[in-house]
Amino acid sequence: MNGYVPLWCKSNFSFLEGASHPEELVETASFLGLPALALTDRDGVYGVVSAHQRALETGLRLIVGSEVTIDDGSTIVLLAADGQGYRNLCRLLTRGRLRSGKGRSEVSWQEVCERAGGLIALWGGRRSLLAAPTEPLYVAGGLRDAFGDRLYAMAARHRLAEEAVEEPRLRARARRYGLPVAAAVEVLYHTPARQPLHDVLTCIRHGTCLSRAGRLTRPNAEHCLKTPEAFAELFADDFEAVVRTGEVAERCRFSLSELRYRYPSEALPSGKTSAEWLRELTLRGAAWRYAHVTPRDRASGSAQPLDGGTSGSVRPPEQPTNDAASDPPCRSGKGEPD
Repeated sequence: MNGYVPLWCKSNFSFLEGASHPEELVETASFLGLPALALTDRDGVYGVVSAHQRALETGLRLIVGSEVTIDDGSTIVLLAADGQGYRNLCRLLTRGRLRSGKGRSEVSWQEVCERAGGLIALWGGRRSLLAAPTEPLYVAGGLRDAFGDRLYAMAARHRLAEEAVEEPRLRARARRYGLPVAAAVEVLYHTPARQPLHDVLTCIRHGTCLSRAGRLTRPNAEHCLKTPEAFAELFADDFEAVVRTGEVAERCRFSLSELRYRYPSEALPSGKTSAEWLRELTLRGAAWRYAHVTPRDRASGSAQPLDGGTSGSVRPPEQPTNDAASDPPCRSGKGEPD
């Protein structure tokens, strides 16, 4: 795949950070003539279904990924190259969400390396250790061993003064660690006209107002989707890094179209179908739940609360100990690639 592919895009599913809907990102990328787009929302893949549906309509190829937050405060962008990568990404994000407070997610570098199979890693950006003042030797070795040639340094440009210091540092370390460099822009909205909305979202996230936001808001509108020409101009000194975005995109062949529902098998009594067993358990539960409610109570609406409510005068009898009746009869299936 030749040309520029945006590999680091966040939608409004990155709550109070992205200022465009997934569909808007896909539609704009298609309008600009881009061959693909990677949706990499913060610590989640919530927006990929909407993006996938619109991508099918427009003919754009969608790459599934996420910007993953590490427990040291840094980040790394992970892209699903295949079905194994998608499973590993989802399990990694689930682990981070389960252990963290609402709206937060953190995983360790060891967990990232353990789930590296089928994933492509883009290491860079303003919160990356690769551009930080301290040399990340302890992380670089583990990532190289886990990802091999699927680990890239990501050089992001937004025309900021600090990038003049951070990017040379990142590139020097990339050469030292043997990492190819891919060009990027952190896309937070599909058009520059959304920058004012992004400023408002930033103020809400930090609990402040525009007049007091200071450096919390971004200083320009360089976080939009760019035309191929504008992106090539931005990285005019490193055309190879631009071409490498297409190389990375070509390696990411996973699509949500591969997913199928697979329900776990149930331990059913001999001779019963799932529907018959579910009906029997439902009737048993109803008989226990409503045993004390008469037809007249139901007709008049005067039945007492069944959960020991405010009156406290009626309580349901003790639940039967039948294992089949007490255990949930159904489990939710998970979509997994064929």
